Amino acid sequence: MNSYPYQKIAITLVSDLPDRTRDIVSRRFGLEQGGPETLEAIGQAHGVTRERVRQIVEDGLVQIKERVAAERDRARLELMFRMVDETLKNTGNVKRQDLLVEELHPTNDANHVLFLLHLHDQLYKQKETEHTHAFWVNKKDLAEESPRVLEDLVQHFERRKNPATLEELLDEYGTMNPKTFASLLEVSKHILQGYNGKWGLRRWPEIYPKGVRDKAYVVLRDTQKPLHFVEVAQLIEKLQDALTDQRKRNILPQTVHNELIKDPRFVLVGRGTYGLAEWGYTPGTVKDVLLQILHEAGKALAKEDLVQKTLAQRQVKESTILLNLQDKTCFMRDDNGFYCLPK
Repeated sequence: MNSYPYQKIAITLVSDLPDRTRDIVSRRFGLEQGGPETLEAIGQAHGVTRERVRQIVEDGLVQIKERVAAERDRARLELMFRMVDETLKNTGNVKRQDLLVEELHPTNDANHVLFLLHLHDQLYKQKETEHTHAFWVNKKDLAEESPRVLEDLVQHFERRKNPATLEELLDEYGTMNPKTFASLLEVSKHILQGYNGKWGLRRWPEIYPKGVRDKAYVVLRDTQKPLHFVEVAQLIEKLQDALTDQRKRNILPQTVHNELIKDPRFVLVGRGTYGLAEWGYTPGTVKDVLLQILHEAGKALAKEDLVQKTLAQRQVKESTILLNLQDKTCFMRDDNGFYCLPK
């Protein structure tokens, strides 16, 4: 595949077009220099409207296709079309545009590859939108169905609320061809495969953690236990190795400590040790925890019960808990020696 002369064939195919048409088609697809130009920019250069530029491009492609229909010219493209057909067959008849181009020829011929794809009569291009990347399919019904399926997938994740493997999604979603399903997941701008291989919504930190706080959240969720901020920093360093599309940064333990203490997702449960609020940890000091325990209990509790419940929330010494209970402005003891809130 890598030796296929995409550029040579593309330039040859436009060479017989009328001068203005050749220039406009070449500019639109970026065949000769630079990248593809917008309809607006090309129109200004030629003194015509955007719509007229679009019409000229379409007419130029029609002329090329008519010439390709001749035996001599068709042979030039047969090999490429077979490669495209085989690639799409292996990906469930759908492929994100950039990934399709990369698979066909992962060098500097992207513009020429895309131009030649437009000459394939059995391909349907779906333009990039705010919800999807540009992609290609070779079945018209799939082209029409894909936007709805992708919208359903996003809603499915919204209901699911957590990442899933491809196998789990296939079990939950239905009987769609696994290859087609996987390719559609890649097409969505809202869905992404995370560092651990699971799929989810791009905005979820466990799928695409961006800053220190999100990355700390991910490592704590993966570990499933409170960690000292130094350990969190070390695990973030390892996580960054798996996030290949992000720039690696030096993670300083003190920076992690400073970030976590400002984020309500994290609770300081011991000296420098953090847990997640979603695990049921009460934010605040040991005194705040004691007050919350008594408030939720709605009755006086024995010292032993208070100590046990507080130690489940905080990694502190028992003497620290007892010292806090001596604050008579917050706690009082009844006739049985149980602790309760002041009336």
